[in-house]
Amino acid sequence: MNNPNLTLVGTGDFSLIPNTSAVPASESDYDAATALFGNVKSITILNEQEIKKHFGSYRGTRILDRVETTQTEKGYRVTLDEIDDRFIKAFFYASQGSDLGTSPDFETFTPFGAPNPLVGMGRIRMWGPDSEVDPRFMHKDFYATVKAEGDFELGEDFTDFQLTVYVLSPVGTVYLRKLP
Repeated sequence: MNNPNLTLVGTGDFSLIPNTSAVPASESDYDAATALFGNVKSITILNEQEIKKHFGSYRGTRILDRVETTQTEKGYRVTLDEIDDRFIKAFFYASQGSDLGTSPDFETFTPFGAPNPLVGMGRIRMWGPDSEVDPRFMHKDFYATVKAEGDFELGEDFTDFQLTVYVLSPVGTVYLRKLP
């Protein structure tokens, strides 16, 4: 029988409070930043490790006898289907633009500058089908670097693009809600 405590199916959101390394005072600080990343279609938890293998010599034959982890890298790949100004500026390595004051109103920026990822304090939340109020999984209060990855297509279908979120130090806290 399936164990519901080990199952995560649902939707999520990603928040980043940019240009700060201080833990926010309340959840409302994250909530105010959430909408800036649009609709989250999926979240992939990334787990990269560097390992060193040790081979001992046993009567002339070298045998793997120990594996040590020397580095770990945690993060997330967030797939979105809405575009906002922060994504466009990150994708094009753009500097801050200026408003034209026209109708419709446009903001201009210079693209193709030095790659400038977004940095700040982050929160990832995922909800299951059992509650629309309490997230099933949450990782918050981690310092992060966020980069726009790959290509995105604009057309008659919803766009689909990815952000890679690299979890830095401080690593924050992960919450996994217990189910009855």
